[in-house]
Amino acid sequence: AKAMRIRPLEAKDLSDIAPLGLDKHTPLWFYVLREADRVAGGQTLGPAGGRIVTEVFIGLLEGDRMSYLRENPEWTPTLPSVKKNDFRIADLLKFAGVA
Repeated sequence: AKAMRIRPLEAKDLSDIAPLGLDKHTPLWFYVLREADRVAGGQTLGPAGGRIVTEVFIGLLEGDRMSYLRENPEWTPTLPSVKKNDFRIADLLKFAGVA
């Protein structure tokens, strides 16, 4: 979180693993899950976890020579959105009829 300039979890959020010495050297998978629990009530990823997942997806799209991101990097969605010029995944799911 610090490396991404995101406010890290507070010491109290990791106090239960302090006896194991993991509060200062927390495994990434545990940190991401704890962050999701503390920041978003476990409903979504927190800022650090969300950014990691997003950057992995972007890296995969950039690395795939057949992806739309490589084929047409200037592409923008043309499907309807709830808020003009603000296309979100919820808009895609609504268009697909699954939300």
